[in-house]
Amino acid sequence: MKKEIVDPNYKGEVIKHDVAKYVPETEYVVKVLERHVEKAKHNLKGAPIVVAGGYGMGSKENFDLLFELAKELHAEVGASRAAVDAGFVDHDRQIGQTGVTVRPKVYIAFGISGQIQHLAGMQDSGIIISVNSDPEAPINAIADYVINGTVEEVLPKMIKYYKANNK
Repeated sequence: MKKEIVDPNYKGEVIKHDVAKYVPETEYVVKVLERHVEKAKHNLKGAPIVVAGGYGMGSKENFDLLFELAKELHAEVGASRAAVDAGFVDHDRQIGQTGVTVRPKVYIAFGISGQIQHLAGMQDSGIIISVNSDPEAPINAIADYVINGTVEEVLPKMIKYYKANNK
């Protein structure tokens, strides 16, 4: 949606409705049967670095490589809907319209085509790096850096580099 320009001369009107006139009090009766709170498994929304994989990752095993890279970078792992639907990773890591919105300083996308639903969840990232074998992938249009290559070529080299140079 387009942001509206604030008009300092606009005078609003507060209307207080008597809810009881519209909804009977019995509609508010709620009985809590059980309360279950789980600790979050990860901090995808607050992570400064997110490495995310799409359907182009090809397998759950290749996603394990993303977790390895994330460990080296002290990052969180995210995914596109296609990767989640393929069973490569759990739904709680899905980024996009039907997942979470992230705004990391660095977002590295592996094998993500860049469908509009996914872009909606990550386009406000600081620096976007796309690793994709398709030079025409839509995500490349918003990426600050594009690495043209397959996940199988690029990901192991990145892991090796960061393992050797992490202090």
